[in-house]
Amino acid sequence: MEYETGEVGRGGARECTAEFVFRGKLGQRFLEFTVARARWLGLRGSSRIAGSDVIAVVSGQEALVDSFEVTCSLGPIDATVDDWVRNEPGPSEPPVPPGGSDHEF
Repeated sequence: MEYETGEVGRGGARECTAEFVFRGKLGQRFLEFTVARARWLGLRGSSRIAGSDVIAVVSGQEALVDSFEVTCSLGPIDATVDDWVRNEPGPSEPPVPPGGSDHEF
């Protein structure tokens, strides 16, 4: 999927990787939601459950990664996202957090 924002927002096509840690009443349904949304947006990465959190690492065009963040912050109807953190790892950091059972997309 290609994304072009026009003259004002030309930065949306830049490639980026971001790690999201979502907190709240989430569970397996929310994990499946993150995987489905990432696939729908054409992103690459993985999601996993870590305790009561869901961690997603996604790569793709910046505007689509931003859309993933907004969509997942609202979550499916049967989940409650209390808060989330977005980290953009530097070049020396691993792109996928170790441990857990990853669901790749």
